[in-house]
Amino acid sequence: MKPSRLWTQIFLIFLLPVLSLSIYAINQQPQGKSFDSDELFARARTLAREGKRQEARDICTAILEQKPSYHGVRVLLGRLYLWDKDYDQARREFLRVLEEKPDFQGARNAIIDAEYWTDHYQSALKHCNKGLVFSPDYEDFLLKKTRILIKIEDYKQASNTVHRLININPAHEDGLRLLERIKYSTELFRISQRYRFDGLKRDGGDFRSWHLAALELSTITSMGTLIGRLNYGSRTFGSEAKNGTQFEVDVYPKFKEGLYAYLNAGYSSDSIFPKYRFGSELYMSLPSSFEFSAGIRYLDFSSSNVFIYTGSVGKYYKNYWFSLRPFITSKSTGLSISSLLLVRKYIRSRDNYLGFLFGFGSSPVEIFYLEDIERLNSFKLGLEVMRELSRSIVIKCFVRFEREEHIHNKFGNRFTISLRLEERIFRKYK
Repeated sequence: MKPSRLWTQIFLIFLLPVLSLSIYAINQQPQGKSFDSDELFARARTLAREGKRQEARDICTAILEQKPSYHGVRVLLGRLYLWDKDYDQARREFLRVLEEKPDFQGARNAIIDAEYWTDHYQSALKHCNKGLVFSPDYEDFLLKKTRILIKIEDYKQASNTVHRLININPAHEDGLRLLERIKYSTELFRISQRYRFDGLKRDGGDFRSWHLAALELSTITSMGTLIGRLNYGSRTFGSEAKNGTQFEVDVYPKFKEGLYAYLNAGYSSDSIFPKYRFGSELYMSLPSSFEFSAGIRYLDFSSSNVFIYTGSVGKYYKNYWFSLRPFITSKSTGLSISSLLLVRKYIRSRDNYLGFLFGFGSSPVEIFYLEDIERLNSFKLGLEVMRELSRSIVIKCFVRFEREEHIHNKFGNRFTISLRLEERIFRKYK
């Protein structure tokens, strides 16, 4: 007999009894393995936190093969599927737990997240309500229900729910933030006051000043935003002064997401304003954060009728908005072309921004008087700032300088400053 074979037989003779005793000892252990399962569960949670989801999922699956009713493990397994966007498999795991134990908060919490993250808000709300039947004072359910109600714009119920949460925990930070958000969620009206001053000095001519004050009321309806505006204008030409009023209505109907329009109509019986003015423009959102619009303006002055064809191409990039707008103006002296480039940087929200504009051509940024379109050419630079002073108060200011050619080879300078104060009135929820 070879020595190696002899040693193998000796090794087996001594090893087999040891293995037999070990197997016997294991079989004599109590059948429950909760300690080992808990240890593995802790390991799976650690791996999940470290982003090693496949390893965590393998451990959860192994535990559930031995203990199918280990609900905490099944919820973790479902969340692992959820984080990997396997939403259907995640729901199956959560629902299996809830079928066996409807009051299991972890599974109810998890399926609420699954439905909320996939925009199934009504289903998420249903699970919140079921969870609150078993746990009426459970803060997570109340917080998530509030968020869902805000998402579906049911602010009254959202207010009631978050008040329940704050009554239970007056220091709940997320609840207090949501309460503040609900407080300013439904805007009823905006009241705006504006004052604009234009100072004009033409080469070899006198100084002219134009003043425009406006009072504006806007509201949001089911069809879109509706704005009423009363303008008061005053112009001085040396010792001569003219005053007048004008009434305007703006409507921004929204047809669907990403498609809305601008409609304008105005009337004045005073000669410094056009007797009638009309405008319309259609806006459309495009892929890659682009926006396109096309429209027309009509102004009926006593001595001239003016058509202005315009549009815009806009692009959002990070916190910036870029917009290029051409103007083609048809008047008694013929056609003229102008362009305006606007760049805005938004800070925190759409009502906080800093803007810069550059333009050239005969048409001004805003047209109120006949003299606005009688010039031959212009070059303009401007700066605008809009800032929220509070949730209810917004202020806007812009300054602009223009170099104008009003007669061939005759130039003048125009300086414009405008201030706008806007107050928002919100619906109060108790």
